[in-house]
Amino acid sequence: MADSRADWSQLTAWLRSRSVDLVVVSWAQLDRIVGGMPASSIRHYPQWWHGDRPNTRAWRAAGFEPKQIRPGEVVTFQRTGAPTAASGIASAKTAAPTGRPIAHLAGPAAAREQPGWLVRTDPERALIVIACSASKAIGGDARPRPARWSPDLVAARAVLATTTAIDDRLLMPAWQRYTGFFYTSAADALTDATARRANIVIISGGYGVLSADEPIGTYNRVFRHADWPPGLLEDLLCEHARRTGARSMVAFLAASTEYARLVRRTPWRSAGITEAALVSVASAGGGAMVTVPRALGSAFRAFWYRSPDLLPDGISVESL
Repeated sequence: MADSRADWSQLTAWLRSRSVDLVVVSWAQLDRIVGGMPASSIRHYPQWWHGDRPNTRAWRAAGFEPKQIRPGEVVTFQRTGAPTAASGIASAKTAAPTGRPIAHLAGPAAAREQPGWLVRTDPERALIVIACSASKAIGGDARPRPARWSPDLVAARAVLATTTAIDDRLLMPAWQRYTGFFYTSAADALTDATARRANIVIISGGYGVLSADEPIGTYNRVFRHADWPPGLLEDLLCEHARRTGARSMVAFLAASTEYARLVRRTPWRSAGITEAALVSVASAGGGAMVTVPRALGSAFRAFWYRSPDLLPDGISVESL
């Protein structure tokens, strides 16, 4: 991240195109928009973000001010009112330069115009449910496994292990063990979420349910609800929601999968959850094994960064 000449007119144009009052943009996306964030934006924080500078004039020209800044991670812009005149920002520069279109950064218009479910729910207070993946990282270390769940789940895992090759000699946190398309698409948001101790539960073919930071080994088994005692996983999800005090639940799962069936049959209201939603994505046909988890990963990023502009096409939200 060198001190290069960023094109701040691109940020003005991008912010002007937003239809919401609160815009969250990851650092990587901000870097793409302006063509390279200068190192001084981190080195001279917070001074760089205030005063009369080319960068401050850029967002003020669009009618925005930074509300929350996490240097190197994410910035939240808040609409403040009418755009100001921005000297030195030519109107001819508001179009994206060839080879770097701005349009691909925006989600579907309908999602931007109706972001209520995304903005209303605080991701740091919600229970977030995601699925495991077939692809997994190798390696790990011989760390002890803390007791996270009830003895009933421990017993059920032991029974499943008699027919499933689970290698627990080397362990690593579940969110790092899984390397499927959802996890690669959501990588920056997952890293930030786990660092902030977000309440994330993973539905797993080998372990049933997992906390995102729970150390696990490797295995090869798809999730089948029938592998687990009737009602056990639903009870555990409810117990976890009650224990953590969650009042909202957001699941990012393909709609027709066993994962989605589990969250649909879980009695969330009995656990104190007042708002439960299943975020899924319509498959466009071929390549669904790749495109669907990637889109769900992007939807997770949009939710975590509270930015509907990051939503991909085809996202649907089903109230549970």
